[in-house]
Amino acid sequence: MGLRERLSASAAEIKARSQRLVELNVELLTNELKRKGQQYGTAIGTFVAAGVLGLFALGFALTTITVALDIVLPLWLALLIVTAVLLLVVLVLALVGRGSLKQAKTAAPRRAIAEAKTTGDALKSQLQQTVSDLTPRRNGGGAAPVAPPLAMPPLAAPATPAASATTPPPPASPPSQEVS
Repeated sequence: MGLRERLSASAAEIKARSQRLVELNVELLTNELKRKGQQYGTAIGTFVAAGVLGLFALGFALTTITVALDIVLPLWLALLIVTAVLLLVVLVLALVGRGSLKQAKTAAPRRAIAEAKTTGDALKSQLQQTVSDLTPRRNGGGAAPVAPPLAMPPLAAPATPAASATTPPPPASPPSQEVS
């Protein structure tokens, strides 16, 4: 097999592996975005519950005012206590919803971006190694040695959402200084 055939075979192998890596990165991104959607759904559901209970609290407040005008003592006081308790529940739900929303709100899917950077760096280093192996040596003269086909590690199976939930995420990069 000549140099041209080996280069052609190596280029075809690089193309096939690159396409598979891109597919795996897209799948990782899809899984991360699904998880983000679930977090946003939980936060929105909590806000809706707070809104519904807020309407009940408003109903009780109006009932309390009506009964207070009609009956002077115990009944309106009881309704006022119920209204206050409902308002406290609304406050707690709103704070929990806000916390869930802040937790779900990240700039980008970190794991997919980190994996894409790692893949790009690996491809660059393999390409540089191949180019350096094919470059003629100036000191020795003669022809450059023929590079063997690229030996890349086998691709891992794509992570399922259930498996990714049990495995810890990769270590995060140092925090950047953000201006709020």
